[in-house]
This record gives sequence, C-alpha cells and structure tokens, in this order.
Amino acid sequence: MDKYQTTGSHQAARKKFLELSLESTRKSYYPQLQRQLENAKENEKRLQLLIDNLPAQISYVNSEERYVLVNQEFEKSFDRKRDQIIGQRMENILGHKNYNKVKPHIELALSGKSGNFEFSFTTKNKISKWYEIDYVSETDKKGKVNGFYILTIDLTEKKQAEEERLRLKDRLRQAQKMEAIGTLSGGIAHDFNNILSGIFGFSQLVNGHANEPDKVMEYNKKIFEGAQRASSLIQQILSFSRQTKYSKQPISLFHILNEVLGLMRSTFPSNIEIKAVLKSKAMVLADSTQMHQVMMNLCTNAYHAMGYDGGILSVVLDEIALSQEDLSGDLSGCLGKYVKIAVSDTGAGIEDQIKEKIFDPYFTTKKAGDGTGLGLAVVNGIVKKHNGFIDFFSTIGVGTTFQIYLPVITDNAIPLILPEKSKIEQLASSERIMLVDDEQAILETLGALLSAKGFQISTFDNGEAALNAFAKNPDQFDLIVTDMTMPKMTGEKLSLSVLEIRDDIPIIICTGYHENFTESKAMKAGIKKYIQKPVVSSDLSKIIRELLDKE
Repeated sequence: MDKYQTTGSHQAARKKFLELSLESTRKSYYPQLQRQLENAKENEKRLQLLIDNLPAQISYVNSEERYVLVNQEFEKSFDRKRDQIIGQRMENILGHKNYNKVKPHIELALSGKSGNFEFSFTTKNKISKWYEIDYVSETDKKGKVNGFYILTIDLTEKKQAEEERLRLKDRLRQAQKMEAIGTLSGGIAHDFNNILSGIFGFSQLVNGHANEPDKVMEYNKKIFEGAQRASSLIQQILSFSRQTKYSKQPISLFHILNEVLGLMRSTFPSNIEIKAVLKSKAMVLADSTQMHQVMMNLCTNAYHAMGYDGGILSVVLDEIALSQEDLSGDLSGCLGKYVKIAVSDTGAGIEDQIKEKIFDPYFTTKKAGDGTGLGLAVVNGIVKKHNGFIDFFSTIGVGTTFQIYLPVITDNAIPLILPEKSKIEQLASSERIMLVDDEQAILETLGALLSAKGFQISTFDNGEAALNAFAKNPDQFDLIVTDMTMPKMTGEKLSLSVLEIRDDIPIIICTGYHENFTESKAMKAGIKKYIQKPVVSSDLSKIIRELLDKE
C-alpha cells in the first residue's frame, strides 16, 4: 500500500476521533457549564438586589477613577440613572469642588490603603449633605491595585438632629437664666425704686443747700454712690440674661456672695430669713459671672424649696483642707485646700428616690411651665469646669444643704499688676479727642469732665457727622470715644470707616448692651478698648491716657 494512502487514512481517523471526543465532552460537560453560568448570573442578580436595597451608597471605582458598579441609593443621591454613571470619572459625577475635597482619600485608596472619613457634600441643588465614607482597596495576587469599594452613609439627619439638640439646649439654658430673672424681677424693681428715690432726694437737697459747699459735696457723693449701685444692678441683670464668653481670673468669692446676698435680701419675701457667715477671703481661679450664676441658682432653688411657708436660707463661706481620709471613690484624688460654700434651706427636703436625678439636665419636680430643670445641672457643670465638686445632703421635713468645693489658689498663682503712677496721675494733656454719642447729657457731662483734664474735646451727636469731620482732616484727632448704638450710623460702622481712612488712631467704644457686637469682635476689628456704660470720667481719663502713651 502506498505510504501516502496510509498517512491519509491515519489523519482521517484522528480527525474522526477528535470530533467524537469533542462531541462526547460537549454532551457531558456543556450542561454543567451552562448551569454554572446561569448560577453565576443568578448570584450576580442576587448581589445587585442585595446592594440595591441597602440604605447606603455602594460603589466600585477602578484604577482609572471610573465607576464600575453603583447601587440604587447611589443613583438616588446623585439623581442619575445607572447607565449615566457607569464608566464616568469620579470628578464628573461628584463635581470639581467636591472631588478636590476627597482627592487625598482617592489617592490613598489607589495606593492600596483603606480608610474612613466624614465629608460635607454640596449637591447640584446647593443642598449641604454630610456623609461618613469607608473605602477598601482591591488588589490582585501580585499586589497591583485594581480599584476600590466605597460605602457611603448619609449623616445629614443625624447632624441636623445634633445641631437642633444643641440649639434646644442653648435655648433652655437661656430660659433657665430668664426664669431666675423672672423670680427676681419684683425685687429688682423694688431695689431700683429705692435707688432712684435716694438720687431724687439728694439732688433736691443739693438745690436747697446751694450756699453750703460741704453739704453739696456730701449730697453729691450720695448721688454718685446711688448711681454706682444702679449700674452694678444693671450689670448683674445683664450677666444673667445674656450669653457671655467666660474667662477665669483670680477672684474672692467673699465679694461675690456679698453682692448676691444683697440682691437676695431685696428680692425674697420677708418670710425668708437670710443668714450669712462669710469667713474666707481666699482666692479661687474662676469666672465671676459663672460664680454669680451658681449662687443665684442655689439660692433660688432654696427659696423655691421653702415656698410660701418661708424659712431660713443659710449661706456659709469657709476654707477646708481635704485629706485622703475625707475623700473616697471618684473624689479620692481631690486633695488640698478648698473654699467651701454651703447653701442650706429649711424646706421639705429631697426624697431618696430622686436624689440621683437632681443633677440630670431637664429634671425638675416643679409643675410644667414653672421651671426648665436646668438649674442644678448648670451649677454642676460650672463647678466641674472650675476643677471643683459639689455635694449635698437632705432630710425630709428638715431641709437640704448643697456644698460647693473650689480649689484655693496660692499667692504665687495670682498675677500682681501694679498701676504705673506716673501714667495715672499725670492726666493733664492737650490731645484732641473726638467724643460721639446721641445722648446730649453724656456729651455735655463727659465733654466738660474730660476738658477739665486738659483734653481738647470735639463732640458729635451722630456717627455720620463724626465721620464727615474725620474724613476732611484725619490728623486733627488723636483718639475717638464713641457710643455703640446710635441712629443713622452705629459706633461699629463709624469705627470701621475711620480705621479704613487711618488705621493707627485709637478708638474706645462704649456700649450699654449689645448682643452681636462683642468685645472680641471689637478687638479683631482694630478697636483698642471696649467698655460698658455707664462710663465714669476718671476711669475713662485713665484709659485715654494709657492708650495715647502707647502710641
């Protein structure tokens, strides 16, 4: 047989064998492969269904920063269909501004790292949203980064709820302050009427003794003292009724307690007997406004505990050295010397079942509308911020005592600042002062008193006239004293306009009460001094002298 015929037969046989083998394999394995492919598609559908129903955005981004997979929550958030997102770069979907915010995290993810961060996102409708974002890198067997998965949880409602909670807490704290003012309002009016009666009376006595200089000086002194009392009362009212920024200074609680007790005596009904034993004048590092608030709250609570039946309110100020034997539990580390304030009442006492709750915010035993429940919570918070602690004991039918402990500061911790006599005593001068106020009485009195010190005074009753005069000749004035609240132009606007013309001129701004224009805001604007009305001319003269000597 020809060898070519033989070879051809073998090739035909081999081909036939391969065809039979392939057919056999197809029949045996194709259904299995088909089932696996169908299962894979079903699993993909289940996975997509799962991620589509999760309450969070899920996406996968490849190494080119293009979206490969997103879920329905992602589509809703960006208000786009899936086919409008898949294949798009992140910058196109997020927007340039938002993309730049997250770019550092994208770079970390593409370097193989995983992480978590919070992100403020601005939608195309200019709506601010807050998100918590987790990202996890995906790498192959060789360590090459293929892309990264992103899980995004919307925190907007949580953030808004937290902001609303803080706003509510702030409003309630203010309401608690106003509650204390409401309790005191009758007594404050009574005290003011007494002060005014004294001022009116002494001013009439001055007129009746015009030819007796000694008597006139005596009566004028009484008028001045009455005005100071009224001013002090105003400052106390404002410190409780408005929000203030606090600062700790070395102070003696002896003086603060005297002020508060004076206010209590003119406020509380006559059937509340006030007993005070103030033994200590030790210094503590504290904010005087907050210390006033602590004492006002404790005394007001004591008054409410006794109610219409009356009783005895006792306040004791003393010093105590606490040793390890005196303390236990959480207070075991509070060793040292303390100022101790004890406020006691002879009221009904506190029931055992509520003793653990009395420092909780918003807890109150009063009827609805009678109190916010913030009094003792505020006291406790203030005391803790001053590195102190509070204790109390109460007996049903006998009364309650609250004890405040605040650490004493040593003499070494108190900054000693002595006035420079040469600058305070040598007030005579010829510098030119612009005085601006819409109250004619203030212009006349302050103008005359400052002129008597040797200053050249130019007075203006409104900000516009003052600014026009300054703009014509900025160098004709050495210092400006201006009121804050005036018609046409406020002291703030006048000051800012003046500083634009001449930024080196010292400005003193005087205000009776202003919610928005604070001392810190004034200092940032370039104003040198921010002082509260009423202004005493001798104090103002010293401030003017100090500022001019610095120039």
